[in-house]
Amino acid sequence: MTTMPLREVRDEHTVLRAYDHGATVVSWEVDGQPVLWLSPRAVVDGSTAIRGGVPLCFPWFGAGRSGDRSPSHGPVRTATWRAVEPTGAEVMAWELSSEEVADTSGGDALPGPFQLRYAATRLAPDVSGQVGPGLHLALTVHNPATAPLEVEAALHTYLVVPDSTKAQVLGLTGTPYLDKVTGERAVQEGPVTFGAEVDRVLDGTGSPAPVLDRGDGSQVLVQHHGATQTVVWNPGPDNAGQIRDVGADGWREFVCVETAATGDLPLVVSGGASSVIAVTLILRGDPSSR
Repeated sequence: MTTMPLREVRDEHTVLRAYDHGATVVSWEVDGQPVLWLSPRAVVDGSTAIRGGVPLCFPWFGAGRSGDRSPSHGPVRTATWRAVEPTGAEVMAWELSSEEVADTSGGDALPGPFQLRYAATRLAPDVSGQVGPGLHLALTVHNPATAPLEVEAALHTYLVVPDSTKAQVLGLTGTPYLDKVTGERAVQEGPVTFGAEVDRVLDGTGSPAPVLDRGDGSQVLVQHHGATQTVVWNPGPDNAGQIRDVGADGWREFVCVETAATGDLPLVVSGGASSVIAVTLILRGDPSSR
């Protein structure tokens, strides 16, 4: 197996790592503690999507609104993005256009021309000590055509937990959602908990933001920007073993809290304009002290 080159930037407290393959941020560590989950079974030779980190879903989510799109989550997730010079406070940046994926699998189903820019910015802890280190990831979608561009997009964030059965996602009470496990619609009541398969597309982004309580004295604040939905996913024990690059026990190690605009709530980018969908992850608490 050929391993792809890994990009890395670090400072006194944090380390950020990413591949050009899918512009996938695969690791963010704070004082040696991982915040993002990368599967030990992840394939990093460029032959498939990377399981873990923050894969990008675009221009459709899953099999798309029609249910017949392939590859799953769109072709940009497995494309080789062009690394470009970061600007401002950015530490990593990439670009990709529709022309660059037009001849790949799924390229014949692209909804229209687009130009993408994806960038990572590290955020220092608040000087008051009340807000921990942060990571900001932003996908900018530019529509060079005159007609509106309607696309699905998601930042599919995998977050590390010591044991998913002890983790919970807070801040989504009262949010209507589609339960993709049962096919039914409901309203979220209380925290989202894990133990069996969870796959919920919540039509809202939380107020003020969802919080993953990791069950070890630490939390991750998930601030959405430009999104219309929150997706919460964990395959549970019955399905994890069927996912080759997760493994039978892998479901206990992560929870996905995704920044999304899918289905009937997609991104709509006016002709000649740009839209941004982004997430800011903020670590609160110190799991190493527990």
